[in-house]
Amino acid sequence: MYKKKKHIILYIFVLSFLIYILFIDSSSFLQKYFVRKENAKLKENIIALEKENERLRKENSELLSSNKIIEKKAREFGMQKKGEEIFIFKSKDE
Repeated sequence: MYKKKKHIILYIFVLSFLIYILFIDSSSFLQKYFVRKENAKLKENIIALEKENERLRKENSELLSSNKIIEKKAREFGMQKKGEEIFIFKSKDE
């Protein structure tokens, strides 16, 4: 009977220790899983930002090298050359 209690206590201790290591400890497998998942998300975000950064670099390079592109962008923002007239046409719906 005494050995049986000892074994039960030992099993409870081992089980408690495993639960602590797997789920509760600050460096548990569960915590590591969440950290890896967050790390993967951040890496994807970095890749997307690097692509956007490269696109903006190309656009900036084009703007610096071509006056036609600068003029096109300026006209998109409603700018005009000195002495130029702009005609705005409204549709019947407006």
